[in-house]
Amino acid sequence: MGSEIKTVGIMPHARKARSLHVAGELADWLQQRGITARIPREDAIAMGRPEKGSDGAQYLDGLDIIVSLGGDGAMLRAAAAAYEADTPVVGINLGKKGFLTAMEEEHMYPGLEEILAGRFELQERMLLECMLGDDAAGTSHFALNEIAVGKRELQRMVRLEVDIDGSYFHYYAGDGVIFSTPTGSTAYSLSAGGPIVDPGLDCIILTPICSHSLMDRSVIISPHSTIEVLVEREKVLPSLSLDGREEIELPRGGEVLIRKAGRRLKMIKLQGYSFYNLLRDKFDFPGSEK
Repeated sequence: MGSEIKTVGIMPHARKARSLHVAGELADWLQQRGITARIPREDAIAMGRPEKGSDGAQYLDGLDIIVSLGGDGAMLRAAAAAYEADTPVVGINLGKKGFLTAMEEEHMYPGLEEILAGRFELQERMLLECMLGDDAAGTSHFALNEIAVGKRELQRMVRLEVDIDGSYFHYYAGDGVIFSTPTGSTAYSLSAGGPIVDPGLDCIILTPICSHSLMDRSVIISPHSTIEVLVEREKVLPSLSLDGREEIELPRGGEVLIRKAGRRLKMIKLQGYSFYNLLRDKFDFPGSEK
């Protein structure tokens, strides 16, 4: 890809002054190299440079890569745009954990020089697709990390029936259930007690949230399976969360279909990337190399 990179999409965190400032510097740096920089309209306005902004399909059309400037939340937003455009995404960590990003801010320009020269790893990450049972249009929603079926009220339990490949599997009563990709196994699923899974694998991780049972544990499901979640008709207001970014209100008695998405997200990592070294670094594993 290296020398073919002519158009770069920049996606800063629109509410972080530092991210907006770095986005402006990066746009100028790319322009000095003869590379076109595009910025979503709302972000360009927040930067005070509205002339750099472009809208929707105009922003996505013909992008060679998208650069995210922020933490994991910004990266998930950029990943959704990159998936829609079917173009690679790379993250620069200007946030806290930055587990999905490829490099820290202080390494941004050397790292981008490597990418422009074609020296990087291109990984393909599995996504989840979900559809609402009452959506006559059959609209698909996608998530890189997880789909959480839960509730809006804190004080009541939601009751969910989970069927796998057309057969009844289990009935959960609690705060909800997380369906995670391997990439998302270090996010919300981990907080709920789920396992860490190498993002190079394909599987769907089911993890109950505060289940009112002594028996409920995480379950690893085949990536070829289709999962149906049936929300019991009760007083609680059920909801669906996609990567913690988008929340959809579900009807009582509603249904959600979840499966592996048909396409993968292209994610750029620098050469020498190791998931296990990243795990040790980001989660402050004790001990040191011998």
